[in-house]
Amino acid sequence: MSDEVKVTTLKGFDNQGQYVGRGRVIKVTELRARELERNGLVAREEKKAAEPQNKKAPEPKNKAIYAQHSKDD
Repeated sequence: MSDEVKVTTLKGFDNQGQYVGRGRVIKVTELRARELERNGLVAREEKKAAEPQNKKAPEPKNKAIYAQHSKDD
């Protein structure tokens, strides 16, 4: 069983007996996608990674108090 992948055509070409124009999204097998990529005819659709969560620790609530006392010293 071959997995199908979506690719975007970069140039128009004959795809197994059927013409496919530039800028179209088509489904092809993994093997066919590799072949077309090597020939510069298609590009794979990139999956966007999820935005990373902010891992910065929250600001301390008493930060302003410490800053004010250090200025007085």
